[in-house]
Amino acid sequence: MAAAKTNAMRELERLGIRYEPREYEVDPDDLSAETVAAKIGFPVEQTFKTLVARGDRHGVCLAVIPGNAALDLKALAKATGD
Repeated sequence: MAAAKTNAMRELERLGIRYEPREYEVDPDDLSAETVAAKIGFPVEQTFKTLVARGDRHGVCLAVIPGNAALDLKALAKATGD
C-alpha cells in the first residue's frame, strides 16, 4: 500500500518539482535530520525538514528547509508578512 502524500509532497507536485520520498524506521527519541539522513543513505544537506509555523496575521505557513539548516523565524515572518 502506498504511503499517504504529505502537504509538502502535494506542493512539490503543484510546482512541478521532482522528489523521491524515502521510508525509514522512526526512533521517537531521535528525530534529528542527521539520524534520518544516515538511515536513508543521503547527506544531511540533501534531506529536508518540513516545518509548520503559525503567524499572527496570515495563519499557518509551511517551510521546507535543508536538514542541516535552522529555520530563521524572523526571516519567515518577513517573507510572509507576519
